[in-house]
Amino acid sequence: MLSNHIKSSEKMVHTLPLRPLGEITVVDDSDPHYIARINEEIELKDGSRIRANVFLPRTGGPRWPVLMSSSPYGKDVPLIGAPGRERRAAIIPQDQCCEHTRFEAPAPSWWCSKGYVLVYHDHRGVSQSPGFLKPFSKKHFDDYAEIVTWAADQPWSTGKVGLTGISYLALNQWFVAERQPRGLACIVPWEGMVDLYRDATRHGGITSTGLNKFWYEAAVLPVQYGKNRDASRNGPNTPEGCLTESQLSENREDMPGLARSNEFIDDEFYEGCGLSDLSKINVPLLSAGNWGGIALHLRGNVLGWMRAGSKHKYLRIHTGTHDAPFYHSPLIDLQLSFFDCWLKGDDYGGWETGQQPPVSFAVRKGNPGIAAVEGEKSFKYRDEQEWPLARTVYQKINLTSGEKLSKGPHTGEGILSYAGLHGESILFRSAPAEEEYEICGHPSVMLSMSLTNHPHDAPAEIDVYLALRKLDAEGKEVFYCSSLGTPQAATLGWIRASHRTLSRRPYAEIEEELPWPTLSHRREDLKPVRPEEIYELLTELWPTNLVVGKGERIALEVSPTDVAGSAPYTTHDPVYRSEERLGGDNNIHFGLQYKNYIVLPIV
Repeated sequence: MLSNHIKSSEKMVHTLPLRPLGEITVVDDSDPHYIARINEEIELKDGSRIRANVFLPRTGGPRWPVLMSSSPYGKDVPLIGAPGRERRAAIIPQDQCCEHTRFEAPAPSWWCSKGYVLVYHDHRGVSQSPGFLKPFSKKHFDDYAEIVTWAADQPWSTGKVGLTGISYLALNQWFVAERQPRGLACIVPWEGMVDLYRDATRHGGITSTGLNKFWYEAAVLPVQYGKNRDASRNGPNTPEGCLTESQLSENREDMPGLARSNEFIDDEFYEGCGLSDLSKINVPLLSAGNWGGIALHLRGNVLGWMRAGSKHKYLRIHTGTHDAPFYHSPLIDLQLSFFDCWLKGDDYGGWETGQQPPVSFAVRKGNPGIAAVEGEKSFKYRDEQEWPLARTVYQKINLTSGEKLSKGPHTGEGILSYAGLHGESILFRSAPAEEEYEICGHPSVMLSMSLTNHPHDAPAEIDVYLALRKLDAEGKEVFYCSSLGTPQAATLGWIRASHRTLSRRPYAEIEEELPWPTLSHRREDLKPVRPEEIYELLTELWPTNLVVGKGERIALEVSPTDVAGSAPYTTHDPVYRSEERLGGDNNIHFGLQYKNYIVLPIV
């Protein structure tokens, strides 16, 4: 079958001859909880087609409120019973296991039985929807906003639409809500970032190639529109047939390559996701983050909540793996009460009446064990009225040349050095705590550093990786559970020395200056690194919570490379992480004229 060419967003897109609108839609009534309309076709204003699966409850009606999700992962990709997805499927409670349960998406068997229509669509270029594949694009968010209004106007809809889903299905909600489509009533971004640059692709200015390549090649490309697929793993082929590998390549962005080549936050690549105006979000929102979501999502959930203009907005931060809490009580019951309030007008959960606190999070007290998901369920939640907490005391603790963290004035001179590309990290330890205290908020770190013995003529660079760790009374590290279920430090941070310029107002929606530093990352703010010169490097660590018990310690790791527990958010890039750039010795300088400290938010 020959393909045609159409021009879309200045890209020539290979297409296959489409059948008449609606002809490919199939009705599946095999599940007792819902009737599925597979490949419901939605024609957009520009003539493009988006294909969705629509799940209609069998009881109630004839109109229901709508829950909607969209992702680049394929609306028809099986989760339950699919080879290679046994671990993912095992986290789903039995009452949510059905043929159409999808990765990181709400389960139709559960939500339809609660009186909701589910709509799950493929965005352009993915699975069943023709078009050019470009994740994180304005076009994708525009399409999604248009489809929200389409759903509100359907005969089976009450006219009220809520957005839901995990990860990519969460992050796109921020930008759809910013567009204020008619019919949108509320959103629940569950572990969804906001600032693509700072939250995902370039931590501290250092490109996160591990995540970019792993995510794009393993999760997105296998379900590109027109690709010949293994149906048991990646869903059925498109009804029109398949494109050649050459055509597929021309029908998509090289996202890992673009993330690497676009070094600055004001480059065009980041225009669609990160510099938007979230003050335009005016619908109720429930932002659900994960303390273990370091290096992806957590920062976005917190900053997105702060930036949003909604009158009714709520921040919840849980623990555990990336997806399991979304499907299990008590957090799925929390979602249900939220949607029942804003989509059905039934506020038994106290969202509109003020019974729900604006902020609530798990307090990480004790030692549940290495990556102990079950153990972390013992963490108790605490309700708060704001973020960051108004009672926070920002305590400066100095680093010493003796590899200590000291509350006293910085004294003594010296230099601590390590190889700049693959050297051994330095761990600065505090004294045992004399009494229990809690770190809660956004730490930051200042270092006075230089690069010496740089043997190359290429532009020099210093990359610094930071980890805040907790040690028990015996000196052993207390590991927390990452969102991937692996051992993790309390929090992480990064800075590339040429990106050391700070931004006084990184986000226009937040009028007051933030009590922690944020790097600018704009092209005009790039500052070269010259060998032998000493630079002050001040950067944020990601938000965190941990209780340090009596006799326990904290430790700050300073490293020239990815710290333990970073995978898959690694930075092994042959271009930007090269001997020519980073070769030589990194030095931390100590003395009265130098600043080296960590600022801890204590409550």
